[in-house]
Amino acid sequence: MSDVPILTKEIAILLLLLVACLGAVSFKRLNFPYTVGLVIVGLFLGLLDYSGSPLESLRALTLSPDIILYIFVPPLIFESALNLDNKVLLQTLTPSLTLAGPGLLLATGFIGISLSWVTPLSLGQALLFGALISATDPVATIALFKELGVPRRLTMFVEGESMLNDATAIVLFDLILVAIASGEVGANTVEKASLDVFTTLFGGIVVGVLVATVMRWAIAVAADDYAIQTTVSAIIAYTAFLTAEHYLEFSGVIAVVSAGLMVGRYSEYHLKPDIRKYIYEFWEYAAFIANSLIFLLVGLTTTGFLGNINGNDTTVWISIGWAIAIAILARGAIVFSLIPLVNLFQKTAPIHWRFQLVSFWGGLRGAIALALALSLSSDFAHQELIISMTLGVVLFTILVEGSTTSQLVRLLGLDRLSIREELAQSQARVFAKKEAMQLLDKLENQRLLSPAILNCFQEQYQQSCQQAEQSLERFWESLREQPTQMRQLFWLQALQIEHHAYRELHDEGLISGLVLKKLSLMMNWKGDSVLANQIPPRVAKTKMLENMWEKFLLNRLLVWIPKRYWLQKHRLHELTVRYEYYAAIAYVSQKVIKTIKKLAREQAVDEIIASECIEFYQNNGKAAFEWIDSFVQERPELAFPMQRQVLQRALALRESETIAYLAHKGIIPESALAKIRQQILSF
Repeated sequence: MSDVPILTKEIAILLLLLVACLGAVSFKRLNFPYTVGLVIVGLFLGLLDYSGSPLESLRALTLSPDIILYIFVPPLIFESALNLDNKVLLQTLTPSLTLAGPGLLLATGFIGISLSWVTPLSLGQALLFGALISATDPVATIALFKELGVPRRLTMFVEGESMLNDATAIVLFDLILVAIASGEVGANTVEKASLDVFTTLFGGIVVGVLVATVMRWAIAVAADDYAIQTTVSAIIAYTAFLTAEHYLEFSGVIAVVSAGLMVGRYSEYHLKPDIRKYIYEFWEYAAFIANSLIFLLVGLTTTGFLGNINGNDTTVWISIGWAIAIAILARGAIVFSLIPLVNLFQKTAPIHWRFQLVSFWGGLRGAIALALALSLSSDFAHQELIISMTLGVVLFTILVEGSTTSQLVRLLGLDRLSIREELAQSQARVFAKKEAMQLLDKLENQRLLSPAILNCFQEQYQQSCQQAEQSLERFWESLREQPTQMRQLFWLQALQIEHHAYRELHDEGLISGLVLKKLSLMMNWKGDSVLANQIPPRVAKTKMLENMWEKFLLNRLLVWIPKRYWLQKHRLHELTVRYEYYAAIAYVSQKVIKTIKKLAREQAVDEIIASECIEFYQNNGKAAFEWIDSFVQERPELAFPMQRQVLQRALALRESETIAYLAHKGIIPESALAKIRQQILSF
């Protein structure tokens, strides 16, 4: 019967997943945070007496440090890293590092000294508890903020701190544990902790980058295999964590973050859209499974452990109360003292007081704190008290702070749509109604439905479309009183259209990933210029960027020195990239002009603003075409092969996509798909 425990655990996991699915639907309808709801369900299941029932198998599942760290954390962190906005992350990196580094050290000291006065814990034991409970947990925080839909910058600020302070907490916890064993807790502990935190962070980054770089070739080789590429991404996530955390004693979370950023960046510029979407959906599903199980198990573990506490032992309950109060006070003191100090030196993008308030109250504790507390050996003094205090703080932050953070976000107005999002919403309503009306016209011509039914819907949608257009027009009218904001908003929309057009060119195989990177950098620069009210944004001159030395190497020296072939090849590569770069600008400029004209007609935008934007793109397109014409005339022996290469790549991609579409529709049998693709594409 050796297989009985495995079967029991399998049944328990299936039951928890069933509960998670039912909870996801129910809590969404109730507009209640999903993760908080799962903890409540876990507590309820833990309180039930289900002896002899099928639910008895749930007793086989308990949280342990290894399950938390090595099973649940990697997919949650990797999925979040794939979706990180690098630009926004860099803007919030300084305040996040401040809270994760000095902030966590100060909070540990504050909590440790305070609890040593009011609980049975010694100073060393209280500092140990302060180290594990001071760090906001990435698992709990990421899950909550995704549900709330808070502003992207606030999400990056809180997520960045949560990911970074994990390394600080684990290193500090280990150092204090060693110091307690040796009987020395003092200034040397803090000094050594600071050095080890830096080493752990840097080592985690290096491990993540190396693992992702080494494994990336496997993703490139399996160019069209969804399953292999997704599997490799899973190998990268877990290998990065295991290598850093277990073998090298670096930060596993930071390793997974850096690996996820590398994979996300690679997939953005080198993978096909459908494969990229498949990988992202896989990790979204993996995060859902991990989140569901971990929060249900938090509830089950809490009831199981706290149920063993003697109800007459008031010392434990008083200690839990003090731990909750002091942990909250420490969090508030650190956030509201250090962030204003950082803002004094970070003038360009300060952290608003509303963000600070949400960061304070939304700083949940969860899986990492539990993993550290549960890792204490049974012979450690006051082990059960530390675990009870940890569970108390974790439970309070998830149930109380987690369930009220959404109200705080709404109270502060952080859930409101930005002005750009309001515009997008108004535009989407207009375009959606018009598309629906076109479908009604098509159905009318096909005579499939009763004319009376069609006329009824046509009248309804005609009225809805008029209302949507009027709402959009009122939106723009309200902005006429703020011409600067109106001008900036229209330009940001034009830049968004331009950036999306470059992405489409890359997905169609007309530009390479390297060219898309250069164009994306240009778009970021232009976007920053517009946000700084530098309109129109300045762009680099579209000229042939060859200096005299380059011309000499290309036209004279390389002819006489065959050994320098590699230099000529590098130069040709640069010219190819530059050709695609300007060709993309020339093509997209025309497309953006057409879109802007259409938007200007439908939105009643000020003619001066629209004409200014149109003139900007006309000049950009003209300059790009001039560069291309000049290059073709001067170097036809290079231009024509480049054009042929781009065209062959685009046509091969279109053929491959068409074959896949035919297989999806059943025209081509799946069993012969690979052979048909090989024969057609090879021809």
